[in-house]
Amino acid sequence: MRLVHASYKRELFAVLVVVVVGLGVSFIAAGGADARPANTTVVVPDGTYGAARLPRGEYVVFEVHNRRVRNLEFQIQITCETSDMPGTEQRFFTSGRSPQNAPIRRNGIFTLDWRERGNGRLGNVSAELKFATDVANFSVIVPEDPSIAPGEGAESCNGVGSLRFRRGYEPPPLSPAP
Repeated sequence: MRLVHASYKRELFAVLVVVVVGLGVSFIAAGGADARPANTTVVVPDGTYGAARLPRGEYVVFEVHNRRVRNLEFQIQITCETSDMPGTEQRFFTSGRSPQNAPIRRNGIFTLDWRERGNGRLGNVSAELKFATDVANFSVIVPEDPSIAPGEGAESCNGVGSLRFRRGYEPPPLSPAP
């Protein structure tokens, strides 16, 4: 009597199907999941934050207390053009009157929009502070003043700035006036 060797083709095929289906499900599940959960709360310690880019004359300083931003001050360069003159000029927009006690969202992003007069120009100001990456972004748009009489030069300005801030910031000492 001759014995016939058993065939393992069916068993190998079943194992291969299970492995392929398992890998497929794993790839699908991994593609839909982020590295961080969507409900992450960013820790924002109380303290003074700030940054300065002295060669450009730009800075930002603010305080955080109980996840609320206070005393936000910044200065960025803006580009201005006058309707009766060709070309543009670099100017500064200094802000120091942002609304107080504005909250920081759970994701660590603070956004605020307001109108303010800085360096004699009434501008629409937007601020965004990202505490997860320690970046402050600002934009200022100064529209032409509608009260300017025809024939006079109306000035319009705009500018954006971005600074990396840090906690425990102390402003650099000012040089003494001569």
